[in-house]
Amino acid sequence: MLKSIFAICALSLSLSHAKPVIAITKIAPHPSLDAIERGVRDGLRKSGIDADILADNAQGNITTATQIAKKYVGKKVDLIIPITTPSAQTVYQAAKPMGIPVVFAGVSDPVAAKLVDCRTNQGDGITGVSDLSPLKDQIDLIQLLQPTIKKIGVIYNPSEANSVALLRLFTEQAKQRGVDVKEFPCTSMSDLMMVSKSIQSKVDAVYLPNDNTVISGLDLILKNVTDLPIYAADPDSVDRGCLACVAFGQYEMGVKAGELAALVLKGKPVSEIPVVQATDSVAKINKSVADRLGIIIPKTTNYNVIGE
Repeated sequence: MLKSIFAICALSLSLSHAKPVIAITKIAPHPSLDAIERGVRDGLRKSGIDADILADNAQGNITTATQIAKKYVGKKVDLIIPITTPSAQTVYQAAKPMGIPVVFAGVSDPVAAKLVDCRTNQGDGITGVSDLSPLKDQIDLIQLLQPTIKKIGVIYNPSEANSVALLRLFTEQAKQRGVDVKEFPCTSMSDLMMVSKSIQSKVDAVYLPNDNTVISGLDLILKNVTDLPIYAADPDSVDRGCLACVAFGQYEMGVKAGELAALVLKGKPVSEIPVVQATDSVAKINKSVADRLGIIIPKTTNYNVIGE
């Protein structure tokens, strides 16, 4: 009898010290999302969280993203960290009824995505880090490099709530500066192929928002759009061949999401944690691309110029 009691106590002690299980899911494979995931892992570790981490990638397929979300809920993980808006929406839909807390990263407009309340900036069982682009600064950079620009084309997926919200805000900012915005919706890679081949004769430059379909197809866009400046909301896209961007550091955003997740795992109710807006934007210009396009970078600029 005494031996049984000791066995039960030992089992209870073992369970109380079990590692939490955290699931991370991304909508698609590309460098910025990988940087966010690295940041999440480091943020958790720096916050003293020793966890078993599961990770999945939906390969750009929303049906797969839904299956991943249901799989994690079925495993009864302790917390789920979705990266990007589509992943956050699918995860939240599956996790909320089961009471599994969600901490997202890389969601541009969590209100438009119906994840949090617009008045409190808090959600029921969810919080995270928003990366709503610094669009005013982005327009400033575009007009610095192209002072006479009149028309800019935005390639986006209308099925992504984050992209629709960013398009609206970008259009507002551009019109205030006398720049006309042309919309180029793409819901698939075949759409992206057709648009990227036809856009050059219609606008003076191209802008790519934080859109998972578009950024995943960046190589295709760069291959077909060779005579126009391409600006991106994603900093890693400048290293890959876009002209310039003003955006928030992806890794740093992930670190902050990891820190928020640590708060939840340490006992703070997730619904009491307001969404955090990413800060400390990164401004980059690709000099080799500028030289190829004949664009002069003002000597007075304090942007991070790469490829010199």
